[in-house]
Amino acid sequence: MADAARTADGAYPYTRWNFVVIVIDAGFFMASLAFIDPVAVLPVMLSKLGASALLIGFMGAVQRAGWLLPQLLVTSFVLHRDRKFPFVIYPAAISRLPLIVLAAVFSATWGASHPEALVLLTVVVFALFFFGDGMVGVPWHDICARTIPPTLRGRFFGSIQLVGGVLGVAAGELVRRVLADPSLPFPQNYGRLFIFLCIGMVTSTIFVALIKEPRGKAASEAQSLLRIVRAIPLTLRRYPLLRRLIVCQVLCSLPLVAMPFYAVYATERLGLPQDVAGRFVQASVIGFAAASMIWAYLSDRCGPSRVLRAVSWVIVSVPLCALLVPPVARALGAEGAMAYLYAVVFLLNGATFGGTWIGFTNYVLEIAPDDIRPLFLGLQATLASPAVMMPFVGGVLLGFISFEALFSLAVAGGVVALVYVYRLREPRHLESLSPGIDPRSEEG
Repeated sequence: MADAARTADGAYPYTRWNFVVIVIDAGFFMASLAFIDPVAVLPVMLSKLGASALLIGFMGAVQRAGWLLPQLLVTSFVLHRDRKFPFVIYPAAISRLPLIVLAAVFSATWGASHPEALVLLTVVVFALFFFGDGMVGVPWHDICARTIPPTLRGRFFGSIQLVGGVLGVAAGELVRRVLADPSLPFPQNYGRLFIFLCIGMVTSTIFVALIKEPRGKAASEAQSLLRIVRAIPLTLRRYPLLRRLIVCQVLCSLPLVAMPFYAVYATERLGLPQDVAGRFVQASVIGFAAASMIWAYLSDRCGPSRVLRAVSWVIVSVPLCALLVPPVARALGAEGAMAYLYAVVFLLNGATFGGTWIGFTNYVLEIAPDDIRPLFLGLQATLASPAVMMPFVGGVLLGFISFEALFSLAVAGGVVALVYVYRLREPRHLESLSPGIDPRSEEG
């Protein structure tokens, strides 16, 4: 991983420096989110504030939408620029500042008597935060692609997950202790978690500022958003590997219909205490970290398509475990250990996050031509954005069906994705069909 400033001949500069700096940046970012985990903590907090299942599902949709929807717009700003770093540092810093407001308001005694105001403030601040994070996605990944070689990207993203997971386990223990502390009444206990979240985000932002960016290839001229949108059909016809990847990503998102409700089900139907959220966070980050090295190995040695095939099996297992663990525990007389047994759901769910990120990200980075890599990243994110509605759809469905029926639908969606993912070809095995033809742009 020697550093070298030779972009013209295809070398990867600043590899060693950015490997370390970005791993620390992203590791702290992921660990910070554990303090208000969107699967295990945030839904329970909103439920205790009186939010409906519809609103809880909407918040799950906001998280996904914030990441996916802005990326094509950002693509139009960065596609023709050989320096992308300003589009990383400024949105990251600005979008994280409002989190301080949540820390202050939830820590004040005023919040306990104004739950509706806390819900509204949470929705607004997290919408700003997630959309700001989405604006960073394209330029951040492009810098990673220009400084980290393909054969190191599995270990790179795996190291991010490992560091984030180790720190996240500690964060999960803090969540458990804070929520179990009788001296911290609701919602001030969540205010303490927001303070920890802010500390982690400040640390992450400091390391974002230390990222080094080489000048790289860029599109020859600026592309307006309208022009990019009009060219989408042509781009997808020319690059069928990208088209199939996007379809696969949408299908793999179908089980998200149940994602915000695993923890709500545990507290409302299984009768587990609210501090169990800390244990669920720990299970999630342990699964995230433990599986990271598996996904990294598969990506570097076998390619990203093998990662996606493996993780698709885990995707199916998450709602399946949510369905099976409670009745099996009761049948075995192990209801006293339900908090530990049901944590398997979050362990597996954490593993899916790392696998889908490594698999989809490395796949698109490998099939994208260097000069239009931001376009591929933007299209991948934006065209997969219909899947952001899955958690919201789940909230709607819970008005008519049971938790168990919702989890069953998630299993069915996972099976559909599992079947389709085996259609993806491995980009590293592609060879030109004829001289001068880019195999990425052929069906083959």
